[in-house]
Amino acid sequence: MTNLTIIVAVARNGAIGRNGDLAFYISDDLRHFKSLTMGHPIIMGRRTFESLPKGALPGRRNIVVTRNTDFAAPNVETAPSLQAAIDLVSDVDQAFIIGGGSIYQQAMPLASRLEITHIEADAIDADTFFPAIDSANWQLIERMPSAIDPRSNIPYHFASYIRKN
Repeated sequence: MTNLTIIVAVARNGAIGRNGDLAFYISDDLRHFKSLTMGHPIIMGRRTFESLPKGALPGRRNIVVTRNTDFAAPNVETAPSLQAAIDLVSDVDQAFIIGGGSIYQQAMPLASRLEITHIEADAIDADTFFPAIDSANWQLIERMPSAIDPRSNIPYHFASYIRKN
């Protein structure tokens, strides 16, 4: 069985995106994302894929969830639903859910782990949000010390959670 890990950067107010893009760009977060996901399948919605500046992320199996049967992109597999995407990776130990909002919402009950970059600021003009992390279902197992992004001066920290039940 595949362990599903949700990976996301979440602002203090739950925001993850605005206008089809990330709410914040933090260089260390992007490096962290790459180091965790490299070599593993990544599952995302079509709009998340379309927001990637260079298309499919190298070194990873890219699976895009879309109901558009005409959608195709280089180095990408498609699936008509999140469950169909998960079925495509049933032969691997670990896969990552990388967004967007609707995919995260659907994946929360299925994931066994959360890798969250907690951004210690609000995204005022955000239009996409991450579901609340219910402490009845999730246990914090690691929290890295806070750091400050040198470009934006925004504080953040990495945290890992596992499902309790």
